[in-house]
Amino acid sequence: MEIDGEIMSKIIQTSNLKYTLHIDEKIFDLENVFIAKSKIPVRKPTIRGGVYFTDTTAYKIRASTGDMSILALLPTIMLGPNTEFKPVKVKTSLLSDSGKKEIVLVSHVANTVNTKTRVELNLIVDEINP
Repeated sequence: MEIDGEIMSKIIQTSNLKYTLHIDEKIFDLENVFIAKSKIPVRKPTIRGGVYFTDTTAYKIRASTGDMSILALLPTIMLGPNTEFKPVKVKTSLLSDSGKKEIVLVSHVANTVNTKTRVELNLIVDEINP
């Protein structure tokens, strides 16, 4: 599915948006969210690992959370050692002419880095559900 570049541009250009990560019924507040469009290390659009589609460029999200309970869920949301994983939803809201609009970025977790107090998540956006 093609991602709406106009919506993504508005999200990237708008500062101070609040983001939450939704995994099943759990909600995690995200901090230090950075979104950018960048190249993916593939030569042509492809199905990666037989699991998800990627183009040669994609919107990537880097964010962190201080809620360490996310660590228990990482094996189910990352491709890693298992071939099945769940997509996650990153939610935010944008103001538009018609009012506040919830945006859902359906993503997959590419990798994580954790310290004693934080988990940094690197995600790739698969689709937008405005």
